[in-house]
Amino acid sequence: MNIREYTKYKEQKAGKNIETPFQSFENTENSQDIHEEYERKLKKHRANVAMLAGLAAIICVAGAGCWHAYNINTSYTGYEVVNSIERADADTAKYIPYNGGMLKYSNDGAAFIGADLKEKWNQTYQMQEPLYAICDSAVALADKNGTTIYILNESGLRAEVGTLLPIKKLDISAQGVTAASLEDSGKSWIKFYSPETPQEELAATKILMEESGYPVDLCLSNDGIKFGVSHLNVENGEARATLAFHNLGSVGENEIDNFVGSTSYTGSVFPVFEYINSDTAVAFGNDKVEVYSGKQIPELAFELTLEEEVEKVFYNESYIGIVVKNTQDTGKYRMDIYDLKGKKIFSEGFDKEYTNAMISGDTILMYNESECCVYTIKGVCKLDKTFDKTILAMAITGNNRYMLITEENIETIKLVR
Repeated sequence: MNIREYTKYKEQKAGKNIETPFQSFENTENSQDIHEEYERKLKKHRANVAMLAGLAAIICVAGAGCWHAYNINTSYTGYEVVNSIERADADTAKYIPYNGGMLKYSNDGAAFIGADLKEKWNQTYQMQEPLYAICDSAVALADKNGTTIYILNESGLRAEVGTLLPIKKLDISAQGVTAASLEDSGKSWIKFYSPETPQEELAATKILMEESGYPVDLCLSNDGIKFGVSHLNVENGEARATLAFHNLGSVGENEIDNFVGSTSYTGSVFPVFEYINSDTAVAFGNDKVEVYSGKQIPELAFELTLEEEVEKVFYNESYIGIVVKNTQDTGKYRMDIYDLKGKKIFSEGFDKEYTNAMISGDTILMYNESECCVYTIKGVCKLDKTFDKTILAMAITGNNRYMLITEENIETIKLVR
């Protein structure tokens, strides 16, 4: 009897309905000795199997680690086109990275193009100046100064919301809860809508501009519970910015307008205010960056003082990127990357006039109409490339894979050595 046959015998003895040719096993004269011998063999067999499984797991982890390290530290010389389709839209259409593909929008509609270059949905509308907000796969679209909001996800339209006042700003949570800044002669409203009940307001906050100043930007946390407003006031000819925080959950429900705290800054303006995840809000200013963190009531985590002129800012849920006009001797411009503890991950000087910058996962992409560069978050340059075509937009779609929007085509490419 081998180990497999002995195991079947034990299962039969335990009451399982398994046939075995060893029905007389219990009547063997030396059955006790045979039991003990096979128990020893079974334990040894199980120990060997466990050891082999452990070794296989270690080898897999080590292999994955080696592949990750190789992939991070590998540089590429160019790319090859994996797929390509001809563009069939107007030259006025704009493209934004979205959900592993591109969100295309224009004055008469929007569409989601996946990484496979197939159109997943198409939403028609008529707008003069489209506004958009994206969080994970949730999208909000509205016409600036219009009164209609379209709430969508990767499958298409979820809800259409009508407002009574003109829309000035938008933001959206991962669940599709949408915040809209609405203006009404001397006062502003922040109103919230759910795709589940689009005809009802979830909440509303009134802002008196005489007291708080003009609302410059609006941000909503990914979980839809917290929101912030960047205000700007001018007192005696000097700018005064206020970052105000509100909580729509139990923490803020008993507070006037759900207000839970604010900080003011003299001489500063914060035109970009973003929740980059559920608990971290970042205010990008003309002379500083303020990072707030907190599950319920945000508190200042750290501040970055900006002594050089800011060209652009970019971020994802884990990192903050800032491009400044460089006053050091390493190039005309400099890119600085920080983590959410305020630690500078790396800096890189360069001379090229990149008009776009983004972070996706651990990949940093900067590009203009004819050039692009790709860095890892560790500072390794993976690609520095000049194109032979005009690039209107780029998106990171996967590991070393990208989507290009050119004047004539939509392409997916992969990097090659």
